[in-house]
Amino acid sequence: MVFWYNCSMQTNNIIHNNFNPKQLKLPLSLDIKIPFDSEVRTFDEVFRKMEIGKYLIIDKDPRGRIGYHPVQMLKLILFCQMEKIQSLRDMEKAAKNDIRIMWLTDELKPSHQSIKTFMDCYLVDGIEKIFYELNEYLIKKEEIDTTKLYIDGTKVESRANKYTFVWRGSITQFRTKLYKKITQQLNTMNKRYQESDLSFSLYDSYDIEYIGKVKTYLENELLREKTIMVSGKGKHKTTLQRDFESMSAYYHKLIEYQQQLEIIGNDRNSYAKTDPSATFMHMKEDHMRNSQLKPGYNVQVGVADEYILHMDISSERNDYQTFIPFLEGFKKQYNFYPKYPVADAGYGGLINYRYLKLHNMELYQKYGMYSKDTKDKKRRNDPYFTLNLIKDNDDYVASNGDRLKYLYHNNRGNDVYLLPNGKHKEINDENLGYQKEVIENLNTKLGIELRIQRSIQAEGAFGVLKESFKLRRFRRKGTQNVKLELILTAIGYNLDKFHNKRYRIIQ
Repeated sequence: MVFWYNCSMQTNNIIHNNFNPKQLKLPLSLDIKIPFDSEVRTFDEVFRKMEIGKYLIIDKDPRGRIGYHPVQMLKLILFCQMEKIQSLRDMEKAAKNDIRIMWLTDELKPSHQSIKTFMDCYLVDGIEKIFYELNEYLIKKEEIDTTKLYIDGTKVESRANKYTFVWRGSITQFRTKLYKKITQQLNTMNKRYQESDLSFSLYDSYDIEYIGKVKTYLENELLREKTIMVSGKGKHKTTLQRDFESMSAYYHKLIEYQQQLEIIGNDRNSYAKTDPSATFMHMKEDHMRNSQLKPGYNVQVGVADEYILHMDISSERNDYQTFIPFLEGFKKQYNFYPKYPVADAGYGGLINYRYLKLHNMELYQKYGMYSKDTKDKKRRNDPYFTLNLIKDNDDYVASNGDRLKYLYHNNRGNDVYLLPNGKHKEINDENLGYQKEVIENLNTKLGIELRIQRSIQAEGAFGVLKESFKLRRFRRKGTQNVKLELILTAIGYNLDKFHNKRYRIIQ
């Protein structure tokens, strides 16, 4: 026993003395080390079936060093998105240390700045086409039912500073005060220069061109009188110089207000100075519980069979206004409308229902009062409950036999009726018909299934994007850059979903 123990100890010592764990070992091929069910093999299989190279051609300056191969760079970025690696520096680190990425990209090791340059040059304009090319492949491969589209929206915070807000109401208010200052200044100048038969016209509001002419006239007067402009302590300014400086300040302030209003546009009421595309909105995460507004974007997704088929960003603060542009964007990419676009109560309304009917889509979208109209017993038992009324020529008849007499058609597009108790009631016949159809559709077997699946798929997709992919605050600024980041995340989500469904174990 002692002899064998000593021999084995001696043999082990000899082995360890001659063994170096850092020495070159077989196999040399990385392909052997990667399991058959690895995420990178799924990614490579999908990537080989797609013609991505046609979206990565740009006019490049022949001077300078040859850059990294664009297809290999795209593989690196998209696989990192699939693996939930979002940061550029984390991508650079993964390219140097992850054998899956080394195998996939032929050991490409770009710096984080090279990755950013590639994104700016190739992907800002081409990522949307790549996204829908991937979706076309997944639709055919997974036999996705595109007739049912589950739509939902959420608000994601911008990278802009939350204290750099500009409000439309503040601008218009300040501009009105500025008009009064200009009127006061022009009135003073008229009194001052009345001996020279000079008079400036006074208005309730002033445009930039008119104030610019006044400023130019005063500037010419300074040159004609050869006035030396002075400033600083102990220097006495002439009256003409003071007038010129006042009108010049008003002129530049009017230009500033006009530029701010142009940035805001007609469809929103605010923007952030450090990200003019972002609008101040209420976010779901309100840690201070004071309803503080933060700069952000309204993100809309359309999900079918657990895959994100369409995404869009908007500056609208509510979902209702985004519904039609979202479906039009879907139609532009896929050349058809989904037959069953399912959405929550934030999307239901007369304009959207009318649009759906016009394009032969079914009404499976709740409206604002849907829950009360279907579950509130006191409301449903009310004899004047709108859904229980029966049309009789121009009037309506209540369930208790009372007649609601038609009075007139108001400027909101509703008919006004007189109740027996003297009160007035507004009814829109077209919208009422749509609401009845929605209630009927959503209470069918198909409607119940669609409601359940919308909660699971659309809201579930946002849950994964926020928790797993950390989509809580954008890293980029500007509409195009934010959309790039959003679509990259959606591509990573779809690829990850495809791999998981492929190797899902049914217990």
